[in-house]
Amino acid sequence: MSEAPQHVKIQCEERRSLLVGSIKCVLNKIDFCPHATTLKAYSRVLQTEIICQIKCKRWGCSHCGPRKVQSMALRVKEAKPQRLITLTVDPKLYETPRIAYDKTRRKVTELAARLRRKYESFEYIRILEVTRAGWPHYHLVARSPYIPHQILKNIWAEITGAIIVDVRALKKTDHVYFYVLKYLAKQTYIPWTTRRISWSRHFFPKHSEPKGMPLKLSDRELCREHPSEIISLKWTNQVIVQFTRDVFIIAVDHESAQMNLNAFQKEQL
Repeated sequence: MSEAPQHVKIQCEERRSLLVGSIKCVLNKIDFCPHATTLKAYSRVLQTEIICQIKCKRWGCSHCGPRKVQSMALRVKEAKPQRLITLTVDPKLYETPRIAYDKTRRKVTELAARLRRKYESFEYIRILEVTRAGWPHYHLVARSPYIPHQILKNIWAEITGAIIVDVRALKKTDHVYFYVLKYLAKQTYIPWTTRRISWSRHFFPKHSEPKGMPLKLSDRELCREHPSEIISLKWTNQVIVQFTRDVFIIAVDHESAQMNLNAFQKEQL
């Protein structure tokens, strides 16, 4: 079960109202994660009960996956990488693809450590992909000085036994965003791992947290039921307001809640 968030923040966006009918009606009108659980709580800012969608955030989810792909692609673009590296494994050395992955996934970190000792800087995001036969290989979108292909090939062969390595420079005219979208979107499900990506500590630039207003929740209760079930059962024939993509309140409280929200916004200025 997902862990109940201690703080929920809201950002300004258009409010939507919905007359609640059946579960099917709610699902057709609201873009829910199909695997979501529900947080029920009381907001001291809005002074009303809220229902919050807790998404699964899995790569293979039809709702969360595409959003994670797009978000990650934008973050990688902001990191300004210069190189695209592909590291393969040698299937002859392993009994199964799962064993190959378990034996080689940490070798990427070892490769990076060796390159840092030689070139001082090597930051990367690693994207796992599998071949049609199911064998893993790794795409690295990296930020580093120039590294000769033969050096990369020799180190990877020494630590894994695989000799096929590809490296190419990313030019300013190349769209890194689309490279990452391609590799992440092409394959959303791998049977033996859910960890599609990992990255080095300093790959992404530091950003401040996005501005938002805490809802100041109390009486939190995390439920296994999908939010569409709770909304359709609890608020049948009532109008709810979708405050954000994930936060809902009963419409009868909307006016007072909006007044409280406006007052809270003024206090933050």
